[in-house]
Amino acid sequence: MTIKVLIAFSNLLFSEGIRKLLEGTGDIKVVGVVAPGASPGAAMESLGPDCVLVDFTTLFNGFGEHGPASGRLILLDTKCGEDNIVSAVLTKGLKGVLVACSTPLLLKKAIRAVACGEIWLDKIEVKNILTGLHALKKSARPSLSEREWEVVSLVGQGFRNKEIAMKLCISEPTVKTHLQRIFHKLDIQNRPQLITFALRNQDERHVAGSA
Repeated sequence: MTIKVLIAFSNLLFSEGIRKLLEGTGDIKVVGVVAPGASPGAAMESLGPDCVLVDFTTLFNGFGEHGPASGRLILLDTKCGEDNIVSAVLTKGLKGVLVACSTPLLLKKAIRAVACGEIWLDKIEVKNILTGLHALKKSARPSLSEREWEVVSLVGQGFRNKEIAMKLCISEPTVKTHLQRIFHKLDIQNRPQLITFALRNQDERHVAGSA
């Protein structure tokens, strides 16, 4: 069986490099390379790939407001950060995550696994994601103040501390203080876990009330 692969990165040189890397692999065929900035949706419909290789920019900006079309997406993590990886896995229906420093052999293994309906996650990403998901087993309605819920919500949207401070008209040290209290209340250890919690508890702020 020949596995059809569509490449959709935001960098054309990177796309061509991956295409060249996959050339000559007997069971893998690159059926198309999506131009940077173009939506992969049309190519996915017309070419019917078994899996689609994307980077973070294409994943979040290339599919329009409704998110990715149905398809087996593999994210090549070009150092987009643990927070964004957790967010992508939970919200974008990824079937695979591969760090950019992986070997060509691992890339081909990931493609074959995803094309067969399996899930491929690099070990380092598995650890981060599973620790984030573990935080979801905590109390359904933790005792957070209204301001703390605002901070949680903004973290879940991918904003950094400086941006959160600007949006809430508070200082950056105050944001850090809020985060320390939130981590303690939720019994979580890091930002990837918090962004996971935020994505799964988007509606809790409205029922929690102010503290």
